[in-house]
Amino acid sequence: MLKPLMIGALSLATLAAPMAASAQDWRRDHDRDGRYERWERRADRNDRRDYRRWERQERREYRRWARGQVIPSNYRRSWYINDYRRYGYRTPPRGYGYYRTDTGDIVLAAIATGVILSLLD
Repeated sequence: MLKPLMIGALSLATLAAPMAASAQDWRRDHDRDGRYERWERRADRNDRRDYRRWERQERREYRRWARGQVIPSNYRRSWYINDYRRYGYRTPPRGYGYYRTDTGDIVLAAIATGVILSLLD
């Protein structure tokens, strides 16, 4: 007689626990009328500025270019020289072009790969 009574009480407690837990959630944030708490807004702010801009500047080091080195592709777009005759240079071979580097040197390099063929200045 004790065994069925214990099984019944245990099953009743098992079934009643989820109902009691869901009953606590009836007000779920309705007490704020759609307003946010301060701590909830903190992550959404996009107006925070980094005033340490001077610390973030790119520091470029002096680089000596040599034959066989590769000019990075993002530099090749802005360093290309169209008016090579102005500098007194001949027409570059097919597939090659003149580039002015960040150090002021002018190099003859492959257009597709950026491999330097020769330094001119």
